[in-house]
Amino acid sequence: MATKTLKTIPKISVKIWRPILGKLEEKIGQACLRRDAYLSKVLEVELDQLDAEVSIPNSQASYDYVLSRLDVLDRKLVSLALPPELTARLNEICSRKLIVRDAFFNRLFLLLTASPKVIDKLFFSGEGDWRSEVWSEHKHDGPFFQNVFYPLEPDIDPFWPIRCGLNMMPEDDELEDYVEPTSGKVIRVRRSPMADLLEAPESIYTRIFHQKAGGHDLLGLSCYVPDRFIPGQMAHQKWNAKLAEIFAEIEATP
Repeated sequence: MATKTLKTIPKISVKIWRPILGKLEEKIGQACLRRDAYLSKVLEVELDQLDAEVSIPNSQASYDYVLSRLDVLDRKLVSLALPPELTARLNEICSRKLIVRDAFFNRLFLLLTASPKVIDKLFFSGEGDWRSEVWSEHKHDGPFFQNVFYPLEPDIDPFWPIRCGLNMMPEDDELEDYVEPTSGKVIRVRRSPMADLLEAPESIYTRIFHQKAGGHDLLGLSCYVPDRFIPGQMAHQKWNAKLAEIFAEIEATP
Protein backbone atom coordinates (compact mmCIF):
# COMPACT_ATOMS: atom_id res chain seq x y z
CA MET A 1 0.00 0.00 0.00
CA ALA A 2 1.35 3.39 -1.02
CA THR A 3 1.92 5.82 1.80
CA LYS A 4 1.19 9.50 1.55
CA THR A 5 4.02 11.91 2.13
CA LEU A 6 3.09 14.92 4.21
CA LYS A 7 4.03 18.17 2.54
CA THR A 8 6.05 20.36 4.90
CA ILE A 9 6.60 24.10 4.59
CA PRO A 10 10.28 25.11 4.67
CA LYS A 11 11.25 27.20 7.67
CA ILE A 12 13.33 30.34 7.88
CA SER A 13 15.19 31.53 10.96
CA VAL A 14 15.08 35.07 12.32
CA LYS A 15 16.37 36.62 15.52
CA ILE A 16 13.76 38.64 17.40
CA TRP A 17 14.36 41.01 20.31
CA ARG A 18 13.15 39.11 23.36
CA PRO A 19 10.74 41.76 24.73
CA ILE A 20 9.01 41.97 21.33
CA LEU A 21 8.88 38.19 20.93
CA GLY A 22 7.41 37.72 24.39
CA LYS A 23 4.69 40.27 23.67
CA LEU A 24 3.90 38.67 20.32
CA GLU A 25 3.59 35.19 21.81
CA GLU A 26 1.35 36.56 24.56
CA LYS A 27 -1.02 38.31 22.17
CA ILE A 28 -1.03 35.46 19.67
CA GLY A 29 -2.06 33.14 22.50
CA GLN A 30 -4.77 35.50 23.71
CA ALA A 31 -6.21 35.76 20.20
CA CYS A 32 -6.02 31.95 19.70
CA LEU A 33 -4.22 32.43 16.38
CA ARG A 34 -1.77 30.16 14.61
CA ARG A 35 1.29 32.40 14.52
CA ASP A 36 2.86 31.44 11.21
CA ALA A 37 -0.46 31.20 9.36
CA TYR A 38 -1.37 34.67 10.59
CA LEU A 39 2.04 36.10 9.66
CA SER A 40 1.70 34.65 6.18
CA LYS A 41 -1.56 36.55 5.71
CA VAL A 42 0.05 39.75 6.95
CA LEU A 43 3.07 39.32 4.68
CA GLU A 44 0.83 38.90 1.63
CA VAL A 45 -0.07 42.57 2.10
CA GLU A 46 2.99 43.99 3.81
CA LEU A 47 5.67 42.84 1.36
CA ASP A 48 4.18 44.98 -1.40
CA GLN A 49 3.98 47.87 1.05
CA LEU A 50 7.61 47.36 2.09
CA ASP A 51 8.76 47.42 -1.52
CA ALA A 52 6.74 50.54 -2.30
CA GLU A 53 7.56 52.50 0.85
CA VAL A 54 11.31 51.88 0.80
CA SER A 55 11.32 53.55 -2.60
CA ILE A 56 15.02 54.42 -2.49
CA PRO A 57 17.41 51.54 -1.70
CA ASN A 58 19.60 51.82 1.36
CA SER A 59 23.30 52.30 0.92
CA GLN A 60 25.71 49.59 2.05
CA ALA A 61 26.72 51.92 4.89
CA SER A 62 23.08 52.14 5.97
CA TYR A 63 22.70 48.34 5.86
CA ASP A 64 25.83 47.84 7.95
CA TYR A 65 24.74 50.52 10.43
CA VAL A 66 21.30 48.97 11.01
CA LEU A 67 22.86 45.53 11.39
CA SER A 68 25.30 46.85 13.99
CA ARG A 69 22.47 48.45 16.00
CA LEU A 70 20.40 45.27 15.76
CA ASP A 71 23.28 43.10 16.98
CA VAL A 72 23.42 44.88 20.35
CA LEU A 73 19.87 43.74 21.20
CA ASP A 74 19.24 40.53 23.14
CA ARG A 75 17.52 38.43 20.49
CA LYS A 76 16.18 34.89 20.32
CA LEU A 77 16.35 32.60 17.29
CA VAL A 78 12.87 31.84 15.95
CA SER A 79 11.85 29.48 13.14
CA LEU A 80 8.97 30.56 10.92
CA ALA A 81 7.12 28.23 8.55
CA LEU A 82 6.16 30.54 5.69
CA PRO A 83 5.08 29.77 2.12
CA PRO A 84 8.19 29.56 -0.10
CA GLU A 85 6.85 32.19 -2.49
CA LEU A 86 6.55 34.72 0.34
CA THR A 87 10.05 33.93 1.59
CA ALA A 88 11.45 34.31 -1.94
CA ARG A 89 9.61 37.60 -2.40
CA LEU A 90 10.91 38.93 0.93
CA ASN A 91 14.48 37.90 0.19
CA GLU A 92 14.34 39.53 -3.23
CA ILE A 93 13.06 42.83 -1.81
CA CYS A 94 15.62 42.85 1.00
CA SER A 95 18.43 42.11 -1.46
CA ARG A 96 17.33 44.75 -3.96
CA LYS A 97 16.62 47.46 -1.39
CA LEU A 98 19.47 46.49 0.99
CA ILE A 99 17.10 45.94 3.92
CA VAL A 100 18.25 43.90 6.91
CA ARG A 101 15.69 41.08 6.93
CA ASP A 102 15.73 40.63 10.70
CA ALA A 103 15.20 44.38 11.11
CA PHE A 104 12.04 44.07 9.04
CA PHE A 105 10.70 41.20 11.15
CA ASN A 106 11.52 42.98 14.41
CA ARG A 107 9.71 46.12 13.21
CA LEU A 108 6.76 44.08 11.96
CA PHE A 109 6.43 42.21 15.27
CA LEU A 110 6.76 45.43 17.24
CA LEU A 111 3.93 47.08 15.32
CA LEU A 112 1.70 44.01 15.60
CA THR A 113 2.03 44.05 19.38
CA ALA A 114 2.36 47.77 20.17
CA SER A 115 -0.28 49.42 22.34
CA PRO A 116 -2.16 52.46 20.98
CA LYS A 117 0.00 54.67 23.22
CA VAL A 118 3.20 53.27 21.69
CA ILE A 119 1.87 53.73 18.14
CA ASP A 120 1.06 57.35 19.01
CA LYS A 121 4.63 57.97 20.19
CA LEU A 122 6.28 56.20 17.25
CA PHE A 123 4.29 57.83 14.46
CA PHE A 124 2.19 60.73 15.72
CA SER A 125 4.34 62.60 18.28
CA GLY A 126 2.28 61.22 21.14
CA GLU A 127 -0.95 62.78 19.85
CA GLY A 128 -4.00 60.50 19.78
CA ASP A 129 -6.32 62.73 17.73
CA TRP A 130 -5.29 61.06 14.50
CA ARG A 131 -7.69 58.19 15.18
CA SER A 132 -10.62 60.57 15.29
CA GLU A 133 -9.48 62.20 12.05
CA VAL A 134 -9.12 58.83 10.32
CA TRP A 135 -12.51 57.72 11.61
CA SER A 136 -14.13 60.96 10.40
CA GLU A 137 -12.53 60.59 6.97
CA HIS A 138 -13.25 56.86 6.55
CA LYS A 139 -16.33 56.27 8.72
CA HIS A 140 -18.31 55.08 5.70
CA ASP A 141 -15.79 52.40 4.76
CA GLY A 142 -17.63 49.73 6.75
CA PRO A 143 -16.75 47.42 9.65
CA PHE A 144 -13.42 46.53 8.06
CA PHE A 145 -12.06 49.85 9.34
CA GLN A 146 -13.04 49.07 12.92
CA ASN A 147 -11.44 45.64 12.87
CA VAL A 148 -8.05 46.72 11.55
CA PHE A 149 -7.47 49.03 14.50
CA TYR A 150 -6.55 45.80 16.31
CA PRO A 151 -3.66 44.18 14.38
CA LEU A 152 -3.96 40.72 15.93
CA GLU A 153 -7.54 40.26 14.78
CA PRO A 154 -7.66 37.95 11.72
CA ASP A 155 -7.45 40.75 9.17
CA ILE A 156 -4.96 40.88 6.33
CA ASP A 157 -4.26 44.61 6.37
CA PRO A 158 -3.42 45.38 10.02
CA PHE A 159 -1.69 48.73 9.52
CA TRP A 160 -4.28 50.33 7.27
CA PRO A 161 -5.43 52.93 9.84
CA ILE A 162 -1.84 53.95 10.63
CA ARG A 163 -1.16 54.52 6.94
CA CYS A 164 -4.34 56.56 6.63
CA GLY A 165 -3.23 58.66 9.59
CA LEU A 166 0.23 59.23 8.11
CA ASN A 167 -1.27 60.19 4.74
CA MET A 168 -3.27 62.91 6.49
CA MET A 169 -0.17 64.49 7.98
CA PRO A 170 1.46 67.31 5.99
CA GLU A 171 4.92 66.57 4.65
CA ASP A 172 7.71 68.80 5.96
CA ASP A 173 9.27 68.75 2.49
CA GLU A 174 7.57 68.79 -0.89
CA LEU A 175 7.43 65.54 -2.85
CA GLU A 176 8.70 65.30 -6.40
CA ASP A 177 9.05 62.70 -9.14
CA TYR A 178 12.38 60.92 -9.38
CA VAL A 179 13.70 58.16 -11.64
CA GLU A 180 15.20 55.54 -9.31
CA PRO A 181 18.45 54.40 -11.01
CA THR A 182 18.41 50.71 -9.99
CA SER A 183 14.86 50.07 -11.26
CA GLY A 184 14.23 52.86 -13.77
CA LYS A 185 10.86 53.50 -12.10
CA VAL A 186 9.46 56.95 -11.48
CA ILE A 187 8.89 57.27 -7.74
CA ARG A 188 7.84 60.01 -5.34
CA VAL A 189 10.61 61.31 -3.11
CA ARG A 190 11.13 64.22 -0.77
CA ARG A 191 13.98 66.68 -1.23
CA SER A 192 15.21 68.30 1.94
CA PRO A 193 15.65 72.01 1.22
CA MET A 194 18.20 72.29 4.03
CA ALA A 195 20.81 70.05 2.42
CA ASP A 196 19.29 69.18 -0.98
CA LEU A 197 19.14 65.44 -0.20
CA LEU A 198 16.69 63.00 -1.77
CA GLU A 199 14.96 60.61 0.62
CA ALA A 200 11.96 58.30 0.71
CA PRO A 201 8.76 59.91 2.07
CA GLU A 202 7.62 59.20 5.62
CA SER A 203 5.84 55.86 5.97
CA ILE A 204 5.54 52.84 8.24
CA TYR A 205 8.78 51.36 6.93
CA THR A 206 10.79 54.56 6.47
CA ARG A 207 9.99 56.32 9.76
CA ILE A 208 13.09 56.25 11.98
CA PHE A 209 12.28 55.47 15.59
CA HIS A 210 14.38 57.85 17.69
CA GLN A 211 12.79 56.67 20.93
CA LYS A 212 14.48 54.29 23.35
CA ALA A 213 13.14 51.17 25.06
CA GLY A 214 14.77 49.19 27.86
CA GLY A 215 17.86 51.37 27.65
CA HIS A 216 18.34 50.62 23.94
CA ASP A 217 17.71 52.71 20.85
CA LEU A 218 15.39 51.33 18.16
CA LEU A 219 17.61 52.03 15.16
CA GLY A 220 18.15 48.29 14.68
CA LEU A 221 14.46 48.05 13.78
CA SER A 222 14.92 50.30 10.75
CA CYS A 223 14.08 49.25 7.20
CA TYR A 224 15.40 52.52 5.79
CA VAL A 225 18.03 54.94 7.08
CA PRO A 226 19.24 57.87 4.93
CA ASP A 227 22.98 58.38 4.97
CA ARG A 228 22.65 61.75 6.74
CA PHE A 229 21.97 59.81 9.95
CA ILE A 230 25.10 57.68 9.65
CA PRO A 231 28.31 59.10 11.17
CA GLY A 232 31.17 59.39 8.71
CA GLN A 233 29.05 59.48 5.57
CA MET A 234 29.29 62.45 3.20
CA ALA A 235 25.56 63.17 3.55
CA HIS A 236 25.97 63.23 7.33
CA GLN A 237 28.82 65.72 7.04
CA LYS A 238 26.83 67.84 4.59
CA TRP A 239 23.81 67.85 6.89
CA ASN A 240 25.86 68.86 9.95
CA ALA A 241 27.67 71.57 7.99
CA LYS A 242 24.34 73.06 6.94
CA LEU A 243 23.08 72.93 10.53
CA ALA A 244 26.22 74.69 11.74
CA GLU A 245 25.73 77.34 9.07
CA ILE A 246 22.10 77.92 10.13
CA PHE A 247 23.03 78.19 13.82
CA ALA A 248 25.89 80.58 13.00
CA GLU A 249 23.45 82.85 11.12
CA ILE A 250 21.04 82.77 14.07
CA GLU A 251 23.79 83.69 16.54
CA ALA A 252 24.97 86.49 14.28
CA THR A 253 21.47 88.01 14.05
CA PRO A 254 21.25 91.11 16.28
